[in-house]
Amino acid sequence: MLASVLINNYNYAPYLTECIQSVLDQAYSDIEIIVYDDGSTDNSLEILSKFKNIKVISNSNYGKGHCLNQMNAVYQAFKESTGEVVFLLDSDDYFKKEKVEKVINLFKEHPNIDVIQHPLEEVDVNGISKGNIVPVLKNIQDYKNYIYQTESLFHLFSTTSALVFKRSYLENVLPLEEDKFSYIAVDTRLMQLSALSASIFTIFEPLTYYRKHGENDSGKLGDISQHRMYTKELYSFFNRSAVKNGHSSISYSYDKYLENTYFYHNLSTEKCVQFIMKNPEKEYFIWGAGEAGQSVYHALKNSGLNLQGFIDSDERKQNCLVMDKEVLSPSSIYGENNICILVSPFHSYETIATILKNQNYIENEHFISPYMED
Repeated sequence: MLASVLINNYNYAPYLTECIQSVLDQAYSDIEIIVYDDGSTDNSLEILSKFKNIKVISNSNYGKGHCLNQMNAVYQAFKESTGEVVFLLDSDDYFKKEKVEKVINLFKEHPNIDVIQHPLEEVDVNGISKGNIVPVLKNIQDYKNYIYQTESLFHLFSTTSALVFKRSYLENVLPLEEDKFSYIAVDTRLMQLSALSASIFTIFEPLTYYRKHGENDSGKLGDISQHRMYTKELYSFFNRSAVKNGHSSISYSYDKYLENTYFYHNLSTEKCVQFIMKNPEKEYFIWGAGEAGQSVYHALKNSGLNLQGFIDSDERKQNCLVMDKEVLSPSSIYGENNICILVSPFHSYETIATILKNQNYIENEHFISPYMED
């Protein structure tokens, strides 16, 4: 079974060699590699020319913004591919050695599957693991039914470099329609369409390294106003796709969104109450003002606990109001003995715990994970 790996690249020369080599070094050998370069202005083409056993498509920049540019790159590479199974890969990420073999075996074992996805292991700019597995994915069997039952579109789908499709499925949905949804990238579009019309299988094992280097386009969603725009477009895109496929639309509400997050359903209210009531005179904060922190606050807001606000290392959130609570910087609370913290980022708990311990905060006395124990 031939596997096609479609790599899209724009000015990621520093990462290209490791990306391509990770595919060449796969345990599975029946692979073709197609790289689409979207008019890079760095030395990407020079690096690509050193690989003789890959196909390179080089065009001038598509010029329509990140999402549409990437959509075009995937489609142009797909047209040149011939594999029965198609892997997507961003050029700043790279595969683990057993990935292709494991995915191909699953397709062979389960011929009715159309799409396979998995989480990723986060690494820094130098490829050193950050100890985080992203994104947090719910264990869903029937994605379409789940979406219509909960009207939730979050924690369902992984990102580009963790998506694999049967060719027969992509032939039915590509090319994707170009539109004004500037926040909805090719991975989200393909997976939402898959939820409506295909069979999705999730492997809960990280098979790709996701490189976080500060220039990732997804990083802009850390901004609160940008995330609101993203959410609006997320639901608009789904509803447009649903209606076109003969399904009904769904509605978004902030409360319903929070009550269907991974974090909300794994929170231990009893654990949080016990922690806070040990020293009710202290000031209690939630570390993390994003989705996790908001979910924790929403779950606890009617429990009678006096939560002062949020702490977040993202400067874009600091000094803002989230759920009518102020967001402080971590440095503003260091050295304060009257502070206790609920650490909401599920996948970053150990990293944050280390930071707090280095500031002489004691686990279970000054901070805890608010979630149920495994």
